[in-house]
Amino acid sequence: MPWAYIELARNPDIQTKLRDECLGFGPTPSSDDLTNKLPYLDAVVNEVLRLHPAAKEIERVAIQEDVIPLSEPLRTATGDFTESVCIPKGTVVVIPLTALNCSVSMWGPDAKTFKPSRWLEGDEGTHGARTLQGYRHLMTFHDGARMCLGRLFAFTEFKAVLFVLVRNFVFEMADGLGVPIVESLGTVPRPRIVGSAEVGSASSGAPLWHS
Repeated sequence: MPWAYIELARNPDIQTKLRDECLGFGPTPSSDDLTNKLPYLDAVVNEVLRLHPAAKEIERVAIQEDVIPLSEPLRTATGDFTESVCIPKGTVVVIPLTALNCSVSMWGPDAKTFKPSRWLEGDEGTHGARTLQGYRHLMTFHDGARMCLGRLFAFTEFKAVLFVLVRNFVFEMADGLGVPIVESLGTVPRPRIVGSAEVGSASSGAPLWHS
């Protein structure tokens, strides 16, 4: 959620468009409404989770030897090119979730830009990413048999909280849009203001909200 506040504070036009949709909806939405009837809220949440997954990478261990085909030839240390990689049994494979979610080859030249419109019909921003098999073409919740079981609950909860907050509050950066914010070191990449004394510090420059 903190990353959502920051992105909305940095992009007031997006925040206004999201607020207009939520205010125009009327009553408190049901779970089905949150899933199917608030497209811009859905787009904003998708984009926050794309740029700011809860885990930057995960590890998996190969239980048997396998050969992984590559999408394009790769130059090896010897200078030769190969079109596949052999993974021996027992190899620890690190899957870079954030890198895949922000890959220019999959998401286009604006891959690192907060752009909810890429999720709306008619936008070209997710076409390359459709090769990803993760939930909603994201690697945020991993993929395969061990994909996060709570992904649907996480999406719904995220939308429900953001729906209420954006209807009642305006998010702004206390010291202006240029405040440098980085990811803190640790298992969960939380936002931190450059120069703040400690991780999670609420020092000057953090997003503020007012009714």
